Amino acid sequence: MYPSPAAVARTMATGRLLGTAHVRGYRCPLRVRHATGADGRPLLLVHDHSHLATALRPEPGDTDTGVILSVDHCEHGRLWLSGWATRLDGAEARAAACEFAAVNPLPDLLGVGEEHALYRLDVAEVRLAHGESLVDVDVDEYLAAAPLRG
Repeated sequence: MYPSPAAVARTMATGRLLGTAHVRGYRCPLRVRHATGADGRPLLLVHDHSHLATALRPEPGDTDTGVILSVDHCEHGRLWLSGWATRLDGAEARAAACEFAAVNPLPDLLGVGEEHALYRLDVAEVRLAHGESLVDVDVDEYLAAAPLRG
């Protein structure tokens, strides 16, 4: 039995593979380290003085920025998660850093709130491509799916 597209998408989004952020209004894609917590929403780890931090800065009057996170896997294809990224601060950022570390323990997480920040991606659309097929995955199914083991 083959895993569901939602389970494949959750597996690819966990953060074990480097992702690429395509930010609305920014001309080129940017590499990003990420991890997906138990709720399925990706967390993006960003250095405060990077091109990605600049790109993720919301427009005046906004609190979030439109982003597509793409992840490539030689066996499973390409995943696109689109939605809105919001910077986390204070206790929310510390809790998210612990959640991120449980999946992808990176030393830069110790700098969250100093020279690094975490952004939460509120997922609005999930697409999975493999070979010639392109599947739109229901967001609720994606969020409820468990990543594959192994």
